Amino acid sequence: MARLTIEHGAADDDTKATTRRRSIALRLDGKAWLRVEPEAFAELGVAAGDEIDAARRAEVETALARVRARLFVIRSLSAKAQSTAEIEKKLAARDVPADIVLEAIERVMGYGYLDDAALAGQLARGMRSRGYGRRRAEQKLRERGLHGPTAAAALADAYAEQDEAELALEALGRRPVTDDADRRRALAFLARRGFSAGAAWAAIRRAGEEG
Repeated sequence: MARLTIEHGAADDDTKATTRRRSIALRLDGKAWLRVEPEAFAELGVAAGDEIDAARRAEVETALARVRARLFVIRSLSAKAQSTAEIEKKLAARDVPADIVLEAIERVMGYGYLDDAALAGQLARGMRSRGYGRRRAEQKLRERGLHGPTAAAALADAYAEQDEAELALEALGRRPVTDDADRRRALAFLARRGFSAGAAWAAIRRAGEEG
């Protein structure tokens, strides 16, 4: 057994930090054990004078890992909306154990901060409004870790009422299509925007007729 002492307001030893953060130092028989963020400390269930054996030590360290993973996810999502896959990748890069990753994600989903369906819908609608075809939108969702039924539902909702050739014509804008070279360039442009060959040629023909 080792007796726990707690030092509040300890300065972190991170020499790379631009600011000196304050933390809570936990010591066992006077020897350094853990430095804990104030927002995480309350969830550890420890108090000065506690007798800590090996099992209790492992329990506290695991609890701290869980809290830190959850707080990391919340802070990351407060900076930018992300998919579950993106968050999983970030936690894995921090060597967070798989069971703790799963727990952190489930907790944050329960708070409503992590919602793949909402993110997929937002991204799909954004791609459509910026004149991208469904295929390019699907690629964008895949890049963000959104696929399967979640992506399919978002794409169906965003593109269901939009004729692909009409959207391709809008994307084409005022680009010239007067000769073969122009038409080849227009076709390549629309292909990069994610339109099918059929929709792209239909848009090019209409642009030529209207021009």
